[in-house]
Amino acid sequence: MYIPFKHDTLQKLSLIAFAQAILTMMGDARKVVGFYPTELIIPTFRQRLMDGVLVLEDGTLINIEFQSGNIGEKFLLRCAQYAINLRLISGKLVETNIISTGIRKNSKMVAFISKFFPFKPRLFFYSEFDGLERLINIKEKIKNQEKLSQEDHYNLIFIPLMGNVDPVKAAFEVFRIVNNKNLFGEDEQAKIKQCQYIVAQIVADDDKKLLDKFWRIIKMYNDFLVEYETNLVETTKREVREQVTKEVTKQVTEQVTEQVTKEVTKNVTLNLAKNLKDVLSNAEIAERTGLSLEVVQNL
Repeated sequence: MYIPFKHDTLQKLSLIAFAQAILTMMGDARKVVGFYPTELIIPTFRQRLMDGVLVLEDGTLINIEFQSGNIGEKFLLRCAQYAINLRLISGKLVETNIISTGIRKNSKMVAFISKFFPFKPRLFFYSEFDGLERLINIKEKIKNQEKLSQEDHYNLIFIPLMGNVDPVKAAFEVFRIVNNKNLFGEDEQAKIKQCQYIVAQIVADDDKKLLDKFWRIIKMYNDFLVEYETNLVETTKREVREQVTKEVTKQVTEQVTEQVTKEVTKNVTLNLAKNLKDVLSNAEIAERTGLSLEVVQNL
């Protein structure tokens, strides 16, 4: 089954399960004591959802944002907007950390609000983490019968996306390691595997045969994953539908306000309908966009 927005789903699941490990991975020794609501209603009256906000022991809030691909100025400005409004609403000091699957040299490091007002968050790139070194370290711990840490558990999810590894070979290896029931409690294994399931989709990309091989290993000895897969897909699709409904309402409102032409409205609706083809049925797209079923079928 296909998971829309795979990277977003993976990062949010991992943040909930491994918040402290993520902070440790970033070289931050402070303790996570909770989560702060991620919903912001900003002055333009547009609802915004941050990826994840951690509450630290010193009262600081850290907004951790995930970016699939290189980091651009527009993304940085959106993160700056989150930080300013979160500071205003919470009254607490706010820091922003960004984790990206892109490359540093192809990404923007800073966004200038003005000449004297730079926004420069801490940036982390999976490609800069040595996946092979982390994998070897985990295997040495297993060999020496040492207990794996929460950071090791986190690495067993993300090593295939890191640098200095073959993603496919690394994926097979970490998937098999997590099958060892002597190394993990049932809950620990479940948290890791539900994230590995999405990593498998990212690594396999459009290779269905490879994904099937990954899936057979991940679900080994874990019947709960079959039900989990169905629930995850349905939950994600429901969230996508809700997001689409909000976007359709927002677009229509803006179009009326700006008095755009009927031709522009038609093009926006057709593009929106095309983008929904992998998420909703033709009938649902027609109902939500107002297009005829025949038009939607021919897109």
